[in-house]
Amino acid sequence: MISRWVTWIVMGVLLGSCGPREEAVTWSGSVAGIIHRHCATCHRPGQPAPFSLLTFDDARRKRRQIGRVTASGYMPPWLPSHGTFIGERGLSQAEVDRVSAWIEGGAPRGDLEAEPSPPTFLSGWQLGEPDLVLTAEEWLEVPAAGPDLFQNLVLPVESGALRFVDAVELRPGNPSVHHAVLQVDGTRGARALDAAEPGPGFGGMEMGLSVPPDGHFLGWTPGKATRRNGAGRAWRLWPGDDLVLQLHLTPTGKPERVRPSIGLYFTDVPPEETPFALVMRSERIDIAAGEPDFRAADHVVLPVATELRAVYPHAHYLCTHMVAWATPPEGERLILFEIDRWDFDWQDDYHFRTPVRLAAGTRVDFEYAYDNSAANPNNPSSPPRRVTYGLDSTDEMATLSLTLVADRTEERPMLAWAMAMRDVERSPADAGAWVNLAVAVRATSPPPGADLQGLPHQAAAEHARRALELSPGRPDALRELGISLVELGHADRAEALFREALEGDSGEEIARMHLGELLARSGRTEEAIVQLKLAVEIFPNVATLRNNLATALFSNDQLGDAVLHYRAAVRLDPGYFNSWFNMGRALGSLGRLGEAREALAQARGLRPGSPDVAAAMAALGGD
Repeated sequence: MISRWVTWIVMGVLLGSCGPREEAVTWSGSVAGIIHRHCATCHRPGQPAPFSLLTFDDARRKRRQIGRVTASGYMPPWLPSHGTFIGERGLSQAEVDRVSAWIEGGAPRGDLEAEPSPPTFLSGWQLGEPDLVLTAEEWLEVPAAGPDLFQNLVLPVESGALRFVDAVELRPGNPSVHHAVLQVDGTRGARALDAAEPGPGFGGMEMGLSVPPDGHFLGWTPGKATRRNGAGRAWRLWPGDDLVLQLHLTPTGKPERVRPSIGLYFTDVPPEETPFALVMRSERIDIAAGEPDFRAADHVVLPVATELRAVYPHAHYLCTHMVAWATPPEGERLILFEIDRWDFDWQDDYHFRTPVRLAAGTRVDFEYAYDNSAANPNNPSSPPRRVTYGLDSTDEMATLSLTLVADRTEERPMLAWAMAMRDVERSPADAGAWVNLAVAVRATSPPPGADLQGLPHQAAAEHARRALELSPGRPDALRELGISLVELGHADRAEALFREALEGDSGEEIARMHLGELLARSGRTEEAIVQLKLAVEIFPNVATLRNNLATALFSNDQLGDAVLHYRAAVRLDPGYFNSWFNMGRALGSLGRLGEAREALAQARGLRPGSPDVAAAMAALGGD
């Protein structure tokens, strides 16, 4: 009897010590919500992921794979381990643990009535139907095997007015596209490169004269979400601009056909700021076979106060770790972002939730680490081989693009100056770097204490001369030297340089614009018109060029043609006072008084109280 009571007491103690039973982790209870939030964007029909994860049956079939990739951090693809960014996709440790507990518990479904419905997504475009869709005219054929390809497709916009772009969605349309970059070309130079090569587009990583529009980096990677820029942060798409889409293509083992589309979403709100895309890079990459810890680094000192809005890091397969930091003139080092485990297949650009303020004089550094040993599971070579800087995926790169907004708009050119100075310091034998420095110096007043050997144009001339010492006859260096000599009062020498720059198959057509302007200044109007018309054929979307041609025509009493080009100038740049004003004068001379008053009214709106506009209005008999 006593033993029975003892048994019951012992059992009671044991049961009581276990406490309440933990609630089983079920699909309907919590796991469905985790999968739907973090995985279904890509893991659904029509998206880049290889299988769907919308339903319980979908997830249960793939549960072991889900467990492995979430526990390792490979999925969902979110690389930064430091920094707070918009659109973060990574799982918290608590979420990883719940998914693991669900799998280890047999992946139970749970209460059917409590099971959430699969999320619904807009079919097709992420933000609804775009305002404008551009699709490549031709299919691009990608061979089954061979090296990576970089192909640049030119997509004319054919817009008749200035538009403000709030969002862009890139749809590459084929798994052979590893990533894509989109830029804008207002010169039509990309069209010439396209025409010079057979097939669609032109090859290589160089994208001609195209640039990030208003400093905005536009790119696509698998799973990338389309986001609107927000009020006052659109970018300008000028009439006649071409979009240039660079595709990084990797052979898949079978022939592929690629025909991408681009969706543009417009807004009526003009931009209130213009970012600057500052590119840091290191080309000093030479990694011996078996080297487990090679480092590449670069830095830049910011001459003006800015806000850092976004970063875009880039490397290839051997990179393992990335970090960038800012060191203000007074203060402690600030880590901007860090990636503990870089993965070439999941690169992206990262936009800070809260912009990072960087004072004038702040030094920004990055350092990337590379593992070229057999222990690196991402090493594309087995056995490892020597790897140097290059454009192919099996080469290596180290770049970091910073999207910066200067506190004062007029100081934005200083960022270009800083980048050009950095390039010259890093590669003093690079003639192109000296040309870029000459351009940057002309565009801005350098910071106090900078050794510029006098006035900006004197310094720019010296930089151009240095480029010519390194590369005699280089057309863009001849152009830059000519531009500076014009401002320094050496017109005859400048004219000779412009004409020399135009010679040969690699002629510098931008020099033609400056030659035409110089001829117009010197009163050689008919010669100027010839050169400026030729320049307009090459660069039809440059407002200043249109204005200069119109003014030369006006001076030559070709008033009707002058009006046509003034109209083109203000269509390209509605805020161009000189073109509105002179168009009003030309229309008045033609007797088209109503149109003249309208043009002068536009000029008056841009410069209220202008005595010149008032006098022109009075001459027309207006107010």
